[in-house]
Amino acid sequence: MATAKLVLPDGTTVHIEGTADEVATLLAKFSGDSPSSRGTKKRAGKKAPRRPSSSNKKDRAKRKGPQTLLEELVSDNFFKAKRTIAEVQKKLEEKGHIYAVNSLSTPLLRLTRGKTLRRIKGKSGWVYVS
Repeated sequence: MATAKLVLPDGTTVHIEGTADEVATLLAKFSGDSPSSRGTKKRAGKKAPRRPSSSNKKDRAKRKGPQTLLEELVSDNFFKAKRTIAEVQKKLEEKGHIYAVNSLSTPLLRLTRGKTLRRIKGKSGWVYVS
């Protein structure tokens, strides 16, 4: 009968008794030389600290997308005068919301289709007015 004494990285002592093949197999598993453990990462005994989830319903309710922000501009009478998409982008930037022009075109079109805004072809492109 073969025996082995093994001290793991966390300080745990393991005594193994069995046939020579059994002891060799277990030693290979603990040392990471077994075929089943090759190519896999060993994890420490500690779990990674859990990050706070930003996908809570409360967090989602607080966030506003471009559609909601544009609706707020409509309610603030920003579109009483003709506005280009660049002017809309600049106004949102003043409020601390950075969006690319192409991210604003779809919500503006939706507001136009919903008849909240009107879209008029201008010299330099489309202008939006309420």
